[in-house]
Amino acid sequence: MNTQTRKPTTERREQIVQAVLHIIGDKGIAALSTGRLAREVGVTTGALFRHFATREAILQEVVLYAVARIEETFPDASLPPARRLQQLALNRVELLGNNPGLAWLLRSEQAYLSLPRDSTALLRDVVKRSRRYLLEAIREGVERGDIRADIEPEVLLVPILGTIHALVGMPGVHRAAARRSDTDRILEALLQMLAPPTTGRKRN
Repeated sequence: MNTQTRKPTTERREQIVQAVLHIIGDKGIAALSTGRLAREVGVTTGALFRHFATREAILQEVVLYAVARIEETFPDASLPPARRLQQLALNRVELLGNNPGLAWLLRSEQAYLSLPRDSTALLRDVVKRSRRYLLEAIREGVERGDIRADIEPEVLLVPILGTIHALVGMPGVHRAAARRSDTDRILEALLQMLAPPTTGRKRN
């Protein structure tokens, strides 16, 4: 006979959130049925709704968890600008590379079509905050002479974001020991490209 251990409400809710992230990270939002979620958690569908009133409530909790984890990746604002850029990139790659479900929430247009409206607003806000944080670091770096001033900060933002996205999607990035050296080398190269030109050549 299959017996289920009743866990404390907080622990079970966290388990449900992790199961949702695992499913959408592995198969996408279309695979997220209540039946599949219940099987992933090891409970009945009725038990799911003892912890959350609706499927939308489950998704809202998932987004709140995701936003909280992403907030943790913002480095200390007192670090030098280039260091802030590098550390944010490292933190994001580590978090999202290890959590495909979180990466899906941030990067998939389908997420914004599938999630409750209040939840998508939270995701959009954290994305906007990320862009503002990076732009502020770039502008401060330009003022300090640490980052090149011959290209607009908004333009420099594009390769920074592109590098982070590329690293998150890099095969095997979740194997930290194997990929950390690659990530470090790529980010060091990015910082070199962001540094002020030293050749003294003038642009035509």
